[in-house]
Amino acid sequence: MKIFVSVVLCIVVVAALVGSIVARDVEADDSAAIPRAPAGNRLATDGYTPFSGQFPFFAYLEVAIVNFSSIVCAGGLITPSYILTVASGCLKVSDSQVIRYGTAALAYRNYPWEQRINFSANAIRLHPTENIALTRLDYPVTLNKYVQPIRLPKLSDSRTYVNMEGTTVGSYRYLRNRVMSNAQCTEEHPYFNAMDAHICTDRYIGGAFCGDSLGSPLTIEDGNGVVLIGLANKIYYCEYNYPTGYARVSSFRDWIQNNSDYYFDY
Repeated sequence: MKIFVSVVLCIVVVAALVGSIVARDVEADDSAAIPRAPAGNRLATDGYTPFSGQFPFFAYLEVAIVNFSSIVCAGGLITPSYILTVASGCLKVSDSQVIRYGTAALAYRNYPWEQRINFSANAIRLHPTENIALTRLDYPVTLNKYVQPIRLPKLSDSRTYVNMEGTTVGSYRYLRNRVMSNAQCTEEHPYFNAMDAHICTDRYIGGAFCGDSLGSPLTIEDGNGVVLIGLANKIYYCEYNYPTGYARVSSFRDWIQNNSDYYFDY
């Protein structure tokens, strides 16, 4: 009987530890932490496995912090030398933390094509008020079919992208969802007020992506190809079916052009 009780207690402890690890990995906003929902949500999905070279702009970022564990996030390559991502939870840390350096992996896990390039803390540019950021790589990437910059919205592009199909690229998977209006996003999300600088995707149309991370690129495709329109900066547990919030790239075109070598077409 004692042995049985000990085994049960061990199982409970291990389950609790596993649950905490999963919750920490999925939860993207410490200021709005919420308990994990019960399993069994049919909308929850890990998404689809991309084929080699399907998302050549995707950047996997590892940010080394002094005396802390590294931060892992994502972003989009916009020129051979610059990556666009988010600030909080990626390129911005608390006052008690100091970034040592970062590493960007392009063609992530696509050996032998993967390129890993460092960037210094001094190369990071944070938007003064909004959750979006840039970093300059120590040297330009080598462009090939597996590593290519992505196009940003033109200066004349005034679309809201509402009801268009958006693709979110996570570290290993991707998912397609409908872009929803900010008003509907705010109505369906109890912890997020979608403003002009935001864009949202509807988890009820496409599924609840369990594989996205902060900075995950959101793209649409038009007659001229793929366009980066958002970067994930508001993620909750996929089991809740809340909309995912993104920084709306078109709201920051002036800032991006002034802080990188990206040139916007009209």
